[in-house]
Amino acid sequence: MLIPLLVAVLGIAIGAGGVVARRPFGRAAVARPARSEAAAHRVTGRSAVVATPLSDRAIYARVEPSVVDVTTTLRSGDETASGTGFVVDSRAGLVLTNNHVIRDATAVTVTIPATGRTYQAAVVGADQAADIAVLQISPVPGLTAARLGDSAAVAVGTTVVAIGNRAGAGGAPVSAPGVISGTGATIEATDSASGFTETLPGLLATTAKIVPGDSGGPLADADGAVIGVDTAAGTGGAAAGYAIPINAAMAAERQILAGTRRYQRGVAYPG
Repeated sequence: MLIPLLVAVLGIAIGAGGVVARRPFGRAAVARPARSEAAAHRVTGRSAVVATPLSDRAIYARVEPSVVDVTTTLRSGDETASGTGFVVDSRAGLVLTNNHVIRDATAVTVTIPATGRTYQAAVVGADQAADIAVLQISPVPGLTAARLGDSAAVAVGTTVVAIGNRAGAGGAPVSAPGVISGTGATIEATDSASGFTETLPGLLATTAKIVPGDSGGPLADADGAVIGVDTAAGTGGAAAGYAIPINAAMAAERQILAGTRRYQRGVAYPG
C-alpha cells in the first residue's frame, strides 16, 4: 500500500522526505497538549464576549466525526494508496480531499472510521493546480459535515490541530497540535512514492507535523473550525507541515461543482 504525501523541497532540506516516507509507524494516541492561555474575542451587540479556546482534545472531538479515510486503487491494479478526506456536505455526501490522493486512481472508496463501513465514491471533479478533489458517496445516516472557518482571518501564532489517517492505518484519526508559523507560503513539493511534483502557492505553514496518510485531512483552529486542508510535509521546526487555506479549497470546490474543473483522466468511477 502506498501512502501519498507531498514533501516540500524548495528552500527546505530535502533529506526529511525519505525519512518521512519510509519510517515505521505505529498507532499514535491523540495528542493532548496543554490548553492555550490566549483568549478569542467576539463582539455581540455592545459587549465583548471572551471565549476561551478549546483544548486540543475538544478540537479533535468537534472535527473527528467529519473525517474519513480515502483509499484508491491505482492503474496497476495491484496497488492501493491511502489518504484522508472530510465531509463538507452531509446531505449530498460530498467529501473534500487532495487531488494527489486520488491521482492515477481507477477506483476510490471512502471509509467512515466511526462505523468502519466503506462506500464506493465517485470523483466529482478535481482542480490539479489547487490540489483539491471532490468525492461523492451516497448520503448515509449519521454523516457529519465539518464546520468551516475563515482562513483569511488566520494569523501567525493561531493554535491549530492537524487530523488525518496517519500511515494509512485506518481506525480513529490521529491528531497533531501546533500553531500557524506562516501564511502565503509557496512551495515546490514532491510525492516520493510516485515522483509527482507540483508547485503550490498561498499555503499555511504550521508547526503541526503532517505525515504520510494525513493528506486531505482537516487543519482546525481553536474554535474547532476547519481552516485548511493538510497537504504537504516540511522538515520540522517552524514548517513541519503545509495546508491549503480552506477559503481557497472551497473556491476550488465551487468551481468543480459548477463544472469548470472536471476530472480529465477519462476514468469511469462508480457511485
